[in-house]
Amino acid sequence: LRFSLGLAPLERAHGKVCMQVKRPERKLSSDLISSTYRIVRVTMSGQTRSRLTPPNALNCLVVALILAFSPISATSLCPPDSASQKYFRVKSTPMKRIGGKNVNLRKLYLRRASIIDVEEEEGPSRQELFRRRGMAAALFSTYFTVMGAKCALPSVLSQLTSPKIGLSFEGLITKPQTLMAQQLTLATFAVALGKLLLGPIIDHYGGALSLKVCLSILMMLLALISSSSHFITFAISWIGVDFVFSSCWAGCINAIHESFPEKEWAKRIGMIAAGARIGNASAFFIFSVVLQWCSNNLPSDCQPWRYVFGVSAILQIIPISLLHFFGRIIIQERKENESERTALFPMSDSKFSSLTTLRKEAIKPEFWLHLMSRSLLMVFSSFLLFVPTFMFHVYGLGDSSAAQVGSIFAIGCLLSVTLLSSLYSTLRKKEKIFLSSTLMGIATACSAAQFAHTRGLISLTTNLSILSMFLWGFSFAVPFYLPSSMFALARGGKESSATISDVFDIFGFGLLAIFNGYVASIEHCNISAWIPTFQILTGCSVVSLISLGFATFLE
Repeated sequence: LRFSLGLAPLERAHGKVCMQVKRPERKLSSDLISSTYRIVRVTMSGQTRSRLTPPNALNCLVVALILAFSPISATSLCPPDSASQKYFRVKSTPMKRIGGKNVNLRKLYLRRASIIDVEEEEGPSRQELFRRRGMAAALFSTYFTVMGAKCALPSVLSQLTSPKIGLSFEGLITKPQTLMAQQLTLATFAVALGKLLLGPIIDHYGGALSLKVCLSILMMLLALISSSSHFITFAISWIGVDFVFSSCWAGCINAIHESFPEKEWAKRIGMIAAGARIGNASAFFIFSVVLQWCSNNLPSDCQPWRYVFGVSAILQIIPISLLHFFGRIIIQERKENESERTALFPMSDSKFSSLTTLRKEAIKPEFWLHLMSRSLLMVFSSFLLFVPTFMFHVYGLGDSSAAQVGSIFAIGCLLSVTLLSSLYSTLRKKEKIFLSSTLMGIATACSAAQFAHTRGLISLTTNLSILSMFLWGFSFAVPFYLPSSMFALARGGKESSATISDVFDIFGFGLLAIFNGYVASIEHCNISAWIPTFQILTGCSVVSLISLGFATFLE
């Protein structure tokens, strides 16, 4: 509208575009918009190049006088008809064909000149559907294998510190257990540092390419761990693994924006979350099989933990191959868009566009409400790590049964994201608020019930406690994974979705480190020692319920 009404000048490499306005007679606004549609289309298909400038006073006065002679009626953009052509006349001089060096610029304008989205009317082509399904498999396998690799360390932690088959601690004075604890603390800081630094890089280079590079580095680091002998080499490599791991969620979020339409975003986020939970469960099973095979077929001093890390490295080949095959089209399109942007705006710098978008969103209240909800729910979800310990000391279950309760917690989370992710994207705002509030209400009730049990206000049986753990996992998953990720996709776009997602997680990991350190330090066999833990968890759930509702309302 600004171009056609003369509020911004039109420039063309070859030729001119002229517009003459005749005195309107009736229904000016409808015909004005229809004719504007035709003018914009002619100029865009004619390879017009625009440069926005502020409107001068004379142009504003002319437009105001024209609109003053006719009532304004709302109408949609429609193709021009014969009635509208008597008010406007467009004349353009012949153009020369744009040379081969500007072929990308010509393709860009021809693509933007197409007003009707053919894909929305006719549906995606078979080739596009094949590509989307391939990218879905690539992103699912990415989080499946990455979360599986994260389970390698707890699976063989006791072997790594074993004097017989473990790592070499030669030259180190501190005890192996203390060194391992310090290494895990540094790895947690590496995750936070990765969240801080890698988001803008992912937004600049794209999620598909970033995931390929990160998974390749992850595979090399895991292979290095499987062949290392000294603790220093292992510690540096595992810190690098956690640093690279921090980029995976943000990379997947950006890749979803690149690969899928908006109506599929929630479904794909739920798919990644399901891949993470299935990866956790499958990894422990696969590693147990590997360890059992090593104990039956190899000598007693063979160091089975090397084979566990080796299998973790080999599994990374699956997502790397899928991303290379199905993501190369996305990577190529992103390179073409960057070259076209450079040709259109040679003075612009897109390297820091993600930070610019982040700064614009950070002044809005819904940004901070989502950040608060995501951070507190990260603490709330981390109780999964302590479920076996809690069930063992408070309810007297055996080690095996307590571990199975932890798996029930994870199964509840998996069912939630599998069943409700597709539904969430189809809901209206009020329905989303109702769903998230209901789920968070159930989560709050589960935490409050455990608090009342440890306080002695009520007495829960073992079966009721197991049921509450299942409902705990089922209820928090959708509010934790979907709303904040959908906000990052919608507000950040391709330029800043990974950055916004990582900023949400930075605060969450900070709170998580404090909470996990506290829970690990309490006297687990004393039931009353768990009271402050459930007070913290219940408070996190209540605050998240309120902040998430307001955040969804303000979007």
